[in-house]
Amino acid sequence: MEDNETIRTIKNRRAIRDYITSKDVPDEIIYKIIEAGGYAPSAENQQPWRIIVVRDKELQEFIGQIAVDRTILLFGRATPREELERRLSYIRSKASLERTIDILISGARFEYIKGKPETNGAPVLLVLAVDQTHVGNSQPTLRGTGGVYGWSGPRHAVIAGSMLMQNMALAAASLGVGSCVSSVQLDHFDDVGAISEKLGIPYPHWVPILCLTLGYPIAERTLGPPRQGPEEIAFLNKWGEPFVKEGK
Repeated sequence: MEDNETIRTIKNRRAIRDYITSKDVPDEIIYKIIEAGGYAPSAENQQPWRIIVVRDKELQEFIGQIAVDRTILLFGRATPREELERRLSYIRSKASLERTIDILISGARFEYIKGKPETNGAPVLLVLAVDQTHVGNSQPTLRGTGGVYGWSGPRHAVIAGSMLMQNMALAAASLGVGSCVSSVQLDHFDDVGAISEKLGIPYPHWVPILCLTLGYPIAERTLGPPRQGPEEIAFLNKWGEPFVKEGK
């Protein structure tokens, strides 16, 4: 069976970190991307998400610098080089591997978030926040309860927000817009608080969990890390029983 357009978009999407900084992404394109994101499923259609469109360069630099600083701490100091080499072992070229590690430990991997022309930065940054209490507007009887009949499910908001983010990344790719999901600037409590304060997010009720850069790619990126096939990741009925496609 041949891939249809949707599956081709999924397979061809790549993380883009080098953008044409001088070419802006029009509001109508951003609107379409966010609109597509909003069609993601959520429990009881509560839609526990909000998105801040960041165009202000000072705000972008603030968020991007947090990502750079945390990357230096995580990969440059806390993670042994042997572990980095293991994680990136799919890179066959020794020169490419060394270059990738240098970009990681220096924090340069996340300079694109700042949106600066000298680092081919992204013109637009989307910040996704989710409702920590998962109380949406479709179930007014649940307001203030923190969940359904006493069940508190903040993880459902994170799951829903992640699906929204994937929708937006795929929508962007279908429109010829490059994107890259990042969370390193939101992996530490201090950074979550700082970014929430800077953007006026009513934390901790609403919590920023992911960012998405948007911009037009400098060059098409066709290669990516290898993916495991279904025969490597799927089981039939129980763990350890291979799922094998009929006819194989």
